[in-house]
Amino acid sequence: MNRCRATKANGKPCTLPASGSHGLCWAHSPEHAERRSRAASKAARAKGNREVANLKEEIKAVIGDVKAGELDRNDAAVMIQGYRALKDFIELGRRVKETDELAAEIAELKREYDAAG
Repeated sequence: MNRCRATKANGKPCTLPASGSHGLCWAHSPEHAERRSRAASKAARAKGNREVANLKEEIKAVIGDVKAGELDRNDAAVMIQGYRALKDFIELGRRVKETDELAAEIAELKREYDAAG
């Protein structure tokens, strides 16, 4: 069985089996790039949406506890600041992931261009 001839993002050779005459695995085949991108995007959105939904529920609980007199306003304010920091980190993670995906796509396009040229 032939191995994929592509190089992974970490610089090491891919170890997945190659399929078809192009000598690339499914993960590196340009024919599947759009499907891989859609799947990765969908997975990233699902995780981000779940994290945001969890934060939203926790914040609602804090608000409810303050309204019910079960939580001191000062404690709640500090907790809300923590939730804001978490929100910022979720956004930062999303941006880093998008940047990494774009960098990988650019690298793949450069390889294809160099191979064609």
